[in-house]
Amino acid sequence: MNFRIAVLGLVGSVLAACAANVGDKSSSDGAVGSDSEDIVRGKTEKQFPQVVAVHINGFGGSTLCSGTYIAPRVVVTAAHCMRSDQIPDQAFVYYGKDYLTDQAQLPNIPKPGKRSSWARVESHVVHPAYSASVNYPDMSILLLDRDLPFDPIDLDRHHISDRVDQGKIVGWGGELALTPDISQVEGAGIKRSANVPILGSPTAADYHADDPNPGMLDPNIRMNLLKTDGRAPHANTCAGDSGGPLLVERHGEQELAGVGFWTGLSCEDYAVFTRIDPFLDYFDAQIKRAGDSSVIPRLECVEAEGAGKFKARFGYTNDNGVTVHIPYGGHNSFPEDTHNARPDDFAPGDQAYAFSVEFHSRDSLKWKLAPEHGPATTVRADSHSPACNLDDPSLVCGDACNNQLAAECADPTAPRGQCMSDCVGQTGSFDYLGCGAEWRDYLRCTADVPKAASNWDCSFPGFAPTPVSPNCDNELNAAIMCLYY
Repeated sequence: MNFRIAVLGLVGSVLAACAANVGDKSSSDGAVGSDSEDIVRGKTEKQFPQVVAVHINGFGGSTLCSGTYIAPRVVVTAAHCMRSDQIPDQAFVYYGKDYLTDQAQLPNIPKPGKRSSWARVESHVVHPAYSASVNYPDMSILLLDRDLPFDPIDLDRHHISDRVDQGKIVGWGGELALTPDISQVEGAGIKRSANVPILGSPTAADYHADDPNPGMLDPNIRMNLLKTDGRAPHANTCAGDSGGPLLVERHGEQELAGVGFWTGLSCEDYAVFTRIDPFLDYFDAQIKRAGDSSVIPRLECVEAEGAGKFKARFGYTNDNGVTVHIPYGGHNSFPEDTHNARPDDFAPGDQAYAFSVEFHSRDSLKWKLAPEHGPATTVRADSHSPACNLDDPSLVCGDACNNQLAAECADPTAPRGQCMSDCVGQTGSFDYLGCGAEWRDYLRCTADVPKAASNWDCSFPGFAPTPVSPNCDNELNAAIMCLYY
């Protein structure tokens, strides 16, 4: 029996247990394609490229929301737009002119540096205090794989008083709700805008039992929200406008004052936005993680290979939420790494056992990393450095993932962190069930498979997992058989 598909099944069963459609008030899975110029009583928008569409693919469907580009590689949207069943590495931001046509390009968008109307979301950070039960504070920062080709919109760092004022709403949502709960709409996927009256903070009277938003009953929440008048003839937000901006004019420039998350039944009467000014610390901290945080290298261990030969294994921690490019040279110096095994693009997060360099007992290795932001760090290795534990799950998985992702047929955008977390979790399961030795034999086989596409199976439908090699079927079959017999 061939158990190759079982590798994905182990991961898929975990993902399926988490999968559920996000029950958001104003994201959109409804009908799209209307040519009408309404947001609901709005007009087609052409002057705010910073208001982007947020498209998230999940195992159970896709979600369309809106967002605002607020700093290089940084977009803010609503927290409830983030799907619990998101396919790894398949959240995108669209900044082109024809979303309804261009969404057919997904998920294979051009790499950064190539012409595109799409950016990939490398990571996201939902506000740590967010509670779906009260829809507050309904904000998430998206960190992108590239800069967008226009200047960001500044945050409004002032408090809007509770008086009638003028603002502007912009979004990619529907023009018409087909059901009162706005689960079905027409016209989503076209960017529209309108001027709206700002009514200040909501009151307890804005809680509606037939359209419950329980945060309206908490005065501490209400004070950090803004309400706009969406009664006809004024415009209003609709499904798909969640995460979109409420803009105000300051000194002749539009600034972001609120992030949309709620609207009335049938997209009528009112809309509610989370204020920006109470959460400036959150915004500032996440903007720093778009490339201004540190990247720290480290020596993991040294492995003796015999006959006076050794292998030094290295990793790093990138405190940013985006890939940071540190080119080879004075800022990324490793004289003994003659094959450039070390990265020059550093993925976000902790990257254990990212690469290795072979050396002789007489050698001493020195890797110096000096990112543009953060401290310069030098790590050294020689034959007396701490020895490797060759059964360490991170070591074995690091070798396997590095080789899988280097295969010719591999998805070049597949996140190494996802491969590592899946692999380490699976290794723990095999250890618990007494089959860890067999599973490690399979991973070690995977780490030695040549990179030619003919040695790998990348044919699994539905999403882009790391490749699996038929060269290691015997080892994989032995590991799976150990579980069941």
